[in-house]
Amino acid sequence: MEVLKMIAINVNDIFDKMIGNEDEVIIKRNNQADDLVLLTAKKYNAILEELKRFQYWNEIDKRIEDLQAGKGQFHELIEVDDD
Repeated sequence: MEVLKMIAINVNDIFDKMIGNEDEVIIKRNNQADDLVLLTAKKYNAILEELKRFQYWNEIDKRIEDLQAGKGQFHELIEVDDD
C-alpha cells in the first residue's frame, strides 16, 4: 500500500499545480505507454466547442464544393400565406 500512498501524494501535487493554471500538464511515462495530459474542465470544454465549430465549417465547405461541382439543386423560395 505504500506505493498507492505515494501515488496519491503525487496526484495531489499535480492537482495543486492545475488549480488556476490555464495550461495543460503533460505527464511523461517512463515506459512505452502514451504520455498523459491533464486539462482543466474549462479548457476541455473549449476544445470540444472548437472541434464542433471546425466540423461545422468543414461540412459547409464540403457543401460549397458540391455546389461548385454541379452536384447541388437550386429551388426557388415560395411565400406561403398563413391564412
